[in-house]
Parts: sequence; C-alpha cells; structure tokens
Amino acid sequence: MTDVLSSIGVLVGVVLALLTGWHILDPALALLVGLTVLWSGWELVKESVGGLMDEAVSADVLEKIRIQISEHGEGALEAHDLRTRIAGRSTFVDFHLVVPGTMSVESAHEICDRIEEAITEGVPGVHITIHVEPEYKAKHSGIVVV
Repeated sequence: MTDVLSSIGVLVGVVLALLTGWHILDPALALLVGLTVLWSGWELVKESVGGLMDEAVSADVLEKIRIQISEHGEGALEAHDLRTRIAGRSTFVDFHLVVPGTMSVESAHEICDRIEEAITEGVPGVHITIHVEPEYKAKHSGIVVV
C-alpha cells in the first residue's frame, strides 16, 4: 500500500507542479511521501522487534486467560505467577495452580486439562505450562478459582 501511495504522491506532485508552475509542490509532496514510507517502515520494525523480544500478550488476551483459569479451574484453590510471552506466532502461558494437598495427581491433571482446553480455544497457537503445587506452598496472591 505504501508503494501505491508513493506512486500516486509522485504523480500528483509532478502534475500539479507542471499545471500550476509552483515547482515547490513536487518536493513538498515528495517529503510527505517520504514521511509516509518512514512511518510504514517504523510500524513494520516495531512489530517485528516486538515478536523477537518476547513481548507479553495484550491486556485483553491476558484478561481472557485469567477468566478461563478462574472459570475452568474448579477444584483448584488459586492460580498465581501467571506469565505470558509471544514468540513469533506462538503464545506461551505458564502459571502455578494451587490445589488441596490431599488431591490426587489424577484429579489435579483433570483440572489442568480443562484449563488448557479453555485457553487453547481462545488463544490460537498457545503453549501452556502449569506447575501444580499443594496449598501449603501457595503464595495466596493470585487468581481465585471459582
């Protein structure tokens, strides 16, 4: 799209300069086209660098993940240390899930499966790691599971 705008800007600048005799129009429009190209380049670089630097997910996606953990974590007590990052087309999510100390591994695994399925439906390309811990090791500062 930048190429199209550049071509149109150059054509309009040349035509207006020829028709009006105002030769300043051509460089003025060239400057405007140049700024447009620089702006487009900056946006591309910013987007590319963000993916390379493992940026966190947006606030909207993070809230969606928090809601999925809360709504599908029945049986768990809380989740904390939620971290996200985007690397290329993949989104990585990891957190600690607090369960009662007497809960079986099988029951804890079922809770993790429910949460993973819910998050996967809402976040394409997600890779989830859940660290299950007993209640007596919990920080009690995270997402309360309902």
